[in-house]
Amino acid sequence: MVRSKNALSLVFLCMMALAIVTLQWVVWGYSLALSETSKNPFIGDLKHWLFLDVSYKPHPNAPTVPGIVFAIYQCMFAALTPGLAIGGAAERIRVMPTIVYTFIWTTLVYDPIAYWVWAPNGWLCKLGVLDFAGGCAVETASGFGALAFYFVLGKRRGFGEEKWQPHNYLNIILGTAFLFFGWFGFNAGAASLASGRAGIAFMTTITAGATAGIVWIALAFRVEHKFSSFHFCSGAVAGMVCVTPAASIVNTWAALPMGALAGICCYYAIGLNLRLGIDDCIDVFAVHGIGGLLGVFLTGVFANKDVIGLDGTASAGGLINGNGRQLYIQLAALGSSAAWSFVVSFIVLKIMNYIPFFRFRVDPDAEEHGLDFTELGEAGYSFMREIVEMNPSPRSIRSSVHSFNETASITDPKKDMPMIKESVSSGLLTATPSVHHSA
Repeated sequence: MVRSKNALSLVFLCMMALAIVTLQWVVWGYSLALSETSKNPFIGDLKHWLFLDVSYKPHPNAPTVPGIVFAIYQCMFAALTPGLAIGGAAERIRVMPTIVYTFIWTTLVYDPIAYWVWAPNGWLCKLGVLDFAGGCAVETASGFGALAFYFVLGKRRGFGEEKWQPHNYLNIILGTAFLFFGWFGFNAGAASLASGRAGIAFMTTITAGATAGIVWIALAFRVEHKFSSFHFCSGAVAGMVCVTPAASIVNTWAALPMGALAGICCYYAIGLNLRLGIDDCIDVFAVHGIGGLLGVFLTGVFANKDVIGLDGTASAGGLINGNGRQLYIQLAALGSSAAWSFVVSFIVLKIMNYIPFFRFRVDPDAEEHGLDFTELGEAGYSFMREIVEMNPSPRSIRSSVHSFNETASITDPKKDMPMIKESVSSGLLTATPSVHHSA
């Protein structure tokens, strides 16, 4: 969904998030987020720091699998979340401070919210919140974390003045296909057992995604009078986001209205973002933030005590079972998760941004040239060779690019980088000589 000159840097940051959060999870993240011994209602203890005593003994949340299996499964939840939040600030953030921020954000934002919702003594867990697979800790937290990025970093250069398109629609479709498959493990895996509840999670996930994708396409078709693969993919993700907290808590039929509402609300949330001038590069706030809030609330509406009880868990269900009180609990969960994520993210970003070494935003020249080149010194595609060959001017970029091999590496990304522009209408690439050279 980003422009080609920034694609590799965003993928790199997501991979770094996986690495950094894995280390954080082993050091203390798992213990802070899911400790079963802490009496504190807000954060776990350090009993399991460095994965001490994490082996075969099951965790109370997953009594059917060894504790170490549950721990690494939960690690993937934690690693995914900051990668989403970072995506909202793509195309304008420096790599080094973002890596440091990922470690801090996971400790101060993700771990507390996960503890509130899932740890046996978390205050929302004891209150009776229903959140099966991450509506609060993953979706809402990442969405509002991305929103905080916007208020600290501001817009990309040219946002609102030029109409940008994703650089590769095929990759968007491929990524959505992987998400469909991965979300089965994400939601159904939360059952920790090959059971009826896992099967329901499979069905609600694909049903909500399919419904939201079709609804989104219909809404977009009314305006654009054309079908769009991009719109379907956005809708499908929104539907799966919305059903995540409810995946194995509601009947399969409930995924139909949840998916439809997700498609409608998230579609119009993106339009509202644009009207307000909020630059959310890959729509993290509109899809994950709003979709997460909606899903947590609708879980309180459609939660079915009979579905929850398939594995012996006692519950009064939600509004459809006459338990209106559940809606107030769900509102407390979504409100506290959204507020904590936004406020803490904003404070951490502001503090780090005042430190010169941790300044987040790249300079204007680097942003114009693309973060792949200025931050990594690499490119995700080998199109630069063709650009060089198509530019015969004496002042062409041929003279400034000293070394450019099949992996698109360059000798000095700050001095020798041509300016890459992507046309609005066709997504084709053009190049102009870099007019700024450092002494």
